[in-house]
Amino acid sequence: MKRLMMAFILVALLVAQSDAQSSQNGESLERAFISGGRVQLKLSSGDYKVRAGSDDRIVVRWMGRDALDIDKHVKITISPTTATVKTDGPLRDTKFIVEVPARSDLHLEMRAGDLTVRGIEGNKDIHMTAGDLDIDVDLANYSAVHASVTIGDLDARAIRISKSGFKRSFDWQGNGTYYLRATLFAGDITIR
Repeated sequence: MKRLMMAFILVALLVAQSDAQSSQNGESLERAFISGGRVQLKLSSGDYKVRAGSDDRIVVRWMGRDALDIDKHVKITISPTTATVKTDGPLRDTKFIVEVPARSDLHLEMRAGDLTVRGIEGNKDIHMTAGDLDIDVDLANYSAVHASVTIGDLDARAIRISKSGFKRSFDWQGNGTYYLRATLFAGDITIR
């Protein structure tokens, strides 16, 4: 009986370890792409970090419980000056990291979730339905910033703007060359 119980415990531990490893497993997809191009991101709901990566490629990494099957739901299409990254389907408990050339223009559409944008120099046009949007920008590089949220908070401390409630927005003018447009129906926008 003791041997049977020990064998059962050993099998249970091995199954638990296998499940833990698969939940932390990650995958990636990458394509060559030029610096200075336009990157269109059409993202399903989820948790995304978009950040500067290599200057000659786009890399999408994902981690989560369903990571082994997710490559069916991630597509990167490249043309000479435009790349389209699309995620599709129910992607529960999956986290994405999208790396693009540091000098890229971003056009991003996303239903719901959390989005962080870091280290990208270029125009940014970001539209979300619900969630939290956190963007870093060097305001010296921007000629115009427009941000609006229908229900939620706007926080741009670098230009001393903090608003909350319903139908909040602001417009800011600078001396740079890029623009930022960020719209969100419900949630929070933070511009750093």
